[in-house]
Amino acid sequence: MKKWMYLATILAVGIVLVLANLGHGTEAKKAKQPVHILAGIDSLTNGRLYGSNKSRYLDDFIPALKKQYGDGGPGYIPFDTLYFQREGGRLEFSGNLKEINDLPHDVAPAVYSFDFKGLYTLRGQSDFIKMDLNRSFTMAKLFYLEQGGGGSFEAGSGGHFIEVKTNGRTGLGVITLPGHTPRHSLIIRHIRGRVTLFGGYFYNPSGVIVSRVGQGGDRLEWYAGLNQRTLIQWIQALQPDLYIFNGGMNDRNWLSAYRYKASLDMYLTPFLKSHCALILSIPNAIRGDETRLKAYSHELRLFSKQHHTGLISYQDALGTSYREAYLKGYMADDIHPNAKGASVMSRHLLNYLNHHEVFRTLLSTK
Repeated sequence: MKKWMYLATILAVGIVLVLANLGHGTEAKKAKQPVHILAGIDSLTNGRLYGSNKSRYLDDFIPALKKQYGDGGPGYIPFDTLYFQREGGRLEFSGNLKEINDLPHDVAPAVYSFDFKGLYTLRGQSDFIKMDLNRSFTMAKLFYLEQGGGGSFEAGSGGHFIEVKTNGRTGLGVITLPGHTPRHSLIIRHIRGRVTLFGGYFYNPSGVIVSRVGQGGDRLEWYAGLNQRTLIQWIQALQPDLYIFNGGMNDRNWLSAYRYKASLDMYLTPFLKSHCALILSIPNAIRGDETRLKAYSHELRLFSKQHHTGLISYQDALGTSYREAYLKGYMADDIHPNAKGASVMSRHLLNYLNHHEVFRTLLSTK
């Protein structure tokens, strides 16, 4: 009798362990996320803000990366007219909403944004935002500003809406939108009172995402001046696995190498503390005085060595001097590579990721 009781106990424990493991497997599946890559912050990544030369290395790099590792979705998309003009899709909003991109970089609500983009109103009256992407997603998060005296709005995708009240301590607000079916649109309606809406994170359960950060003309010093508490909240919400960072080309007339280093430390330290991997980018050579850019490149190398980050030089791909890059047919003007140069940069970055085990493993683990 004792023998049978003992065997029954063993069998019961075994069943419990099997069920527990099945449960953990289900939780892991539910928690599965795409690999999230950020890339920014200026025209080296995003192309010239204006002009006919729209060439950007991400235009070639993103499709090639997704072909290799799967499509994780559109990524972080700000509510910003210039962004949609360059990336495609459609953004509409009513008259009481204004663009953060038109504000100085050092005022609210710009300092609480992720990339100086979004829409805000001080007196919404049933205002709306309608967004259609040219890429589908299955899940979405929406980012807004919690603030004293905040108003309210309703947000939904696929016909399901939830009401959000934005009053609270100043900081980043995040909501997960209902629904888990493929879709490409978002509606925000009944925007009332004081409301700021930054953008959304649109994703699929697996694959890779590349979110563009910033735009041509952006300065590193601006990003270093973002509200630090809110930046940490952004990083926690977006959960980036890798940041391919370049910045400084537009700071060279204002920042000494010492101040450039200080801006690097201020902006990138929160990413490092969150265990987001970094690849620092040394830009292509330009025509004219490169003294400040060479000093910046030296600081990038020191930062990379100190913090054990990745480091890639586009001069290795295009040429160590502007003349060399120009004679190879890679330059569109005195600063920006053309489509041919951008394609070379894309292949250079893709090869870098695939030939460094730490990044190859990162891209394959989710």
